[in-house]
Amino acid sequence: MDKNHRAQVFETYNRYLNAFNEADMKTINDCISYPLANIGADSVKMLDKFPVDPQELKKKIGWATSNAFEIDVVAVSDKKAHVVIRNVRRLRSDGSLIEEATGFYAFKNTNNGWKMYAFSDITYPA
Repeated sequence: MDKNHRAQVFETYNRYLNAFNEADMKTINDCISYPLANIGADSVKMLDKFPVDPQELKKKIGWATSNAFEIDVVAVSDKKAHVVIRNVRRLRSDGSLIEEATGFYAFKNTNNGWKMYAFSDITYPA
C-alpha cells in the first residue's frame, strides 16, 4: 500500500466529511466522480447528483453533527482505494442520538486527485 496514496485518500474523505457536516455541496461534489454508484439494500443506482442534501437532512431528522468515527483506508492501489467507516453516531443539537451508521466508500485516482465513485451505508435507528 502506497502511504502517499493512503494519506491522499484519507484527506479526500475528510474533506468530504467536513463538507457534509457544513452542508457545503460544492466541496462534496468536488470530492465525487459522477456517475456515483449508490449500493443499496436491494439495488445499485447510478447517480448524476449527490443523493443527500445535508441541509435537508438537518431539517428532516434534526441532525446537527456526527461523531465517534472509526475511519480506515483498508486498501489502496495506484488506481483505486476502499474506505470503511464504523460506529458513526448522528446526533441532534442537544447531543441525543438519532442513529448509528457504518459505511463503505470506493475512490478512484483521477487527473484531479482522488474522487469517490461508489458508496454504501447501513444505519441503525436509536
